[in-house]
Amino acid sequence: MRKYFLSSLSAIIICIPLFTAPVAWGAGSDAAQPAAGSLRQGTIQSVRAGDIDISYRIAGDGYPLILITGYSATMDMWDPLMIKELSSRFKLILFDNRGIGKTTASDKPFTIELFAEDTIGLMDALKIQKAHVLGWSMGTFIAEELALKYPERVNKLVLYAGNCAWKGKDVAEARPEVSDALFDLSVTDEERAKRLIGILFPKKWIEDHPDFLKQLPGPKEPVATASVEGQGRAIKAWPGTCGRVNKLIQPTLIITGIEDVIIPPANSFLMASKIPSSWLIRLPGGHSNMYQYPRTFSRCILAFLEAGVE
Repeated sequence: MRKYFLSSLSAIIICIPLFTAPVAWGAGSDAAQPAAGSLRQGTIQSVRAGDIDISYRIAGDGYPLILITGYSATMDMWDPLMIKELSSRFKLILFDNRGIGKTTASDKPFTIELFAEDTIGLMDALKIQKAHVLGWSMGTFIAEELALKYPERVNKLVLYAGNCAWKGKDVAEARPEVSDALFDLSVTDEERAKRLIGILFPKKWIEDHPDFLKQLPGPKEPVATASVEGQGRAIKAWPGTCGRVNKLIQPTLIITGIEDVIIPPANSFLMASKIPSSWLIRLPGGHSNMYQYPRTFSRCILAFLEAGVE
């Protein structure tokens, strides 16, 4: 069993609540914060949901905010400072998707729709009738399916580094070499890690912050190759929601990195044009800059979630 993980993320310096929010950025005090393990909160627990046992933890108190992870990522890989900021205002429910971390799997083939059902199963098991939902990369696919099928269960929606389809005529696809770096599991762990760093973070950021990679949180549990392969197949087979996202009734925040090569930012503009009640925030950096600017990233999410409709 080999250990694999993929962090899918984003970031900002100022947050303006407009349909398309221009932002200013720079290093500032928010950039490259140390990964502080002491900021992690909540004890790992497990609950039965349908045909699997879902591993989860809770951080903070207040209105529930469910965080859905991205491709091959575990719940340990959310930025600790972001967790601290969001949990100061909301009750965060973090969990591992089917077959990842300590969450079990069954003989059912992995699909994005099945992952959405798992999330509803977790909500039911925890007696959460309605919540805000934040999806991260592949987690945005899951969040979209969840919000469309169960609109009464989702209050506000945050789609971070996401898309309404992985491929197709409606979307800007990742370049072939980027997809290869993402999904090719035939190489050594070292080679795969090198490839992932090259597509997750802008090259200049890594050069300017040589100690940054040492600070990144990683998975506490081994991630099975079979589960990562299953998630990859689920992503590629997902028909998408591009023809359905206009039916989303939830206020939706779409966050994109302007240098994202995994899910090019043009896709966020597409979603924002389709979703009736949406904010679009353009952030500096690529697919993984939640880690780069965790305070400002969190500030944008909090501003959106706490904003009322006048």
